[in-house]
Amino acid sequence: MTITAAPHSIDQHRTDCIQACLDCARLCNTCGDDMIGMPHETEQDLMSRCIRLCRDCADICLLSAQWMGRTSTFAVRLCAWCAEVCELCAGLCEEQAPHHALCGDCAAACRRCAELCHKMVMETVPSSSGGTA
Repeated sequence: MTITAAPHSIDQHRTDCIQACLDCARLCNTCGDDMIGMPHETEQDLMSRCIRLCRDCADICLLSAQWMGRTSTFAVRLCAWCAEVCELCAGLCEEQAPHHALCGDCAAACRRCAELCHKMVMETVPSSSGGTA
């Protein structure tokens, strides 16, 4: 799919954000699934939390991509929440990365998704609202 909008347009940012959400969901699902059944070199609780958060992050990313794709009036609010979940997931995956190689890639995808979701929110929410979605 090719969009002919100006490089810095809302349409282009939405397209970039949707792609980042889809990429993040894919990596989160892969990362979480790969950790299931791994020998527990690290604290069991950390690994369990990481698997659960990767799954939650994948879900919110997919939902965000869907809502942005159909230009739901609630997409901006969901993007704000998606950014928050992505940041939490990135932090936990960064902590787990020394023990699980995929966590590094997952954290990077989460950081990119969070950045683009924040950008989407900031460009969509009028400045008079104080920047909250």
